[in-house]
Amino acid sequence: MSARGGLTVRDAGEIPPRHRPIRELSGAVAAQIAAGEVVERPAAALKELIENSADAGAMRVEIEIAGAGRERIALHDDGCGIDEAELALAFRRHATSKLARVEELAQLGSYGFRGEALPAIAAAAGRLRMISRAAGAERAAAIEFEDGVPSAVRPAARAVGTTVEIDDLFANQPARRAFLAGARAERAAILRTASDAVLARPAASLRLNLDTRTPLAHEPARGDAESLLRAAAASVFNNRAAERASWLQARSADGAATLDGLAGAADDARRTRDGLRLFVNGRPVHDRRLSFAVQEAYRGWLAAGAFPLCVVRLTVPPDAVDVNIHPAKTEVKLRDAGLVFSLVQRAIREALAQGRALSPPRIPARAPEHERPPWAIRPAPAAGNPGPWAALPSSERRTAVLAEPRLGGWEAAPSAVRADALPPLRMVGQLHRTFIIAEGPGGLVLVDQHGAHERILYERLLDPPQDRAGAVQPLLEPLLFNLDAVEAASWSAARARLEELGFAAEPFGERTLRLRAVPAALDAAHAERLLRGLLADLGAEQAEPERFDRAAASAACHGSVRRGAVLDPPAMTALLRDLERCRQPHTCPHGRPTLVEIAADDVLRQFRRK
Repeated sequence: MSARGGLTVRDAGEIPPRHRPIRELSGAVAAQIAAGEVVERPAAALKELIENSADAGAMRVEIEIAGAGRERIALHDDGCGIDEAELALAFRRHATSKLARVEELAQLGSYGFRGEALPAIAAAAGRLRMISRAAGAERAAAIEFEDGVPSAVRPAARAVGTTVEIDDLFANQPARRAFLAGARAERAAILRTASDAVLARPAASLRLNLDTRTPLAHEPARGDAESLLRAAAASVFNNRAAERASWLQARSADGAATLDGLAGAADDARRTRDGLRLFVNGRPVHDRRLSFAVQEAYRGWLAAGAFPLCVVRLTVPPDAVDVNIHPAKTEVKLRDAGLVFSLVQRAIREALAQGRALSPPRIPARAPEHERPPWAIRPAPAAGNPGPWAALPSSERRTAVLAEPRLGGWEAAPSAVRADALPPLRMVGQLHRTFIIAEGPGGLVLVDQHGAHERILYERLLDPPQDRAGAVQPLLEPLLFNLDAVEAASWSAARARLEELGFAAEPFGERTLRLRAVPAALDAAHAERLLRGLLADLGAEQAEPERFDRAAASAACHGSVRRGAVLDPPAMTALLRDLERCRQPHTCPHGRPTLVEIAADDVLRQFRRK
């Protein structure tokens, strides 16, 4: 025998020990193994109880948690209850009311179906007690488990519904208990489980008492599906996010798959994926491909590293999804995943383009100093303290708006888009050679000249060729420039995509490129810089179709007016007109805001006029 890296490795030729006999596991050992698969943490136990309540038709659920779920989990519901004669049977493995024949697996309409959760929890917990009264029964009945051993069923008092009380979870699995996360992480997982239940069934009431707090208390709204889900989102997230979110609704061409949900506003994005909630046939799922589809739909609306607040509820035929691929039923396999992903992306993009998620950021009048952005309005500096404006020489302060044009040949181009995407803005001037100062219906608007120009060029580049008048701009003289090895590989891999954008070039020798035309939306004077920047951004990887808009975003970035450029009034006015015509004028292709609005009332308050 020899040891390698802490493992014992059997040397060649060594005689293995005699095999141990194969034997059937006892019921107690099998139950412990099943408990480890189904109930991996307190939130998993709670999830099973909530799903049982949903399958029982409960419209009111109350949950009590102590010790982050380690000490106690109690759930009370008003569902249909369990008949006294079936109470003990409910704790036998593979005993269920959800299906009886294998054919029914393809037509599941319930959350649970395996009949494993209750026996697994009873095997893991130090104590479990269930009290249930079936509809129409004269009395309730109770059963209790101590260290997995059941008591006799006995009469009890309770209204119609079920109560499950779990004490000392994982008392019989000390190894599992030792590997639980900290109390804070377990509480977060419990809250996530309860909030998923609210979003999946917004018509039901749910209250969660988590240790000493009540972080979730949902009461359903009256109205249609949108009203119900907005109320649920307000309970789970906050009122502002729920109000600003855009309603999602879509149906596949054959009508088999439907979708509804809420697409959060761009400035309600989060630093984690906690705000992204996915449901398939009412079941919360964690699916990387679905998550990717949502994030791709938001690309260009969110800054790098930001994640959307988005609730997506998919409904597909039961035989079009396999929910039986993970013990916790949190992963699913869709029969036509491509169709579903397209449906998700189309619904989100249409909602973002038409809904409430377009509102530009606003600066509150009395935000705490540490929360104000650097350009927020502040009172004038005291005498002797010239303030930040003194950084600009007086001659430049006077002439910044009236300087000679530095952005030639810029004319506002027509574009058929939503007329209400951005209200008309009146150009006022330029600030720090970075922002255009404009007046809008609601007050003062600061426009990032680089980000706004990026958005304009990006949308022009992505317009269908038939919608682009003169999409290609021939160079007066072809431009020859040498490529390094990485640039040459990038050109070879991405040539087709770059030609779609409007770059026309061909090899002229081993590593020399002959550039004949650039996209009409870009400045031909910087053709080489634009193309080199694109090749550097694309790298040597193959440019897949979904990366096409990334290339357009990169080209727009390299071709747009820079911070520090002095713009004359006609150029600034033309830029504002073009921005108003954009489909999504409020963010640049990378998700940063293109404009910030300072309400007129806020300005009046700063001057104590209101």
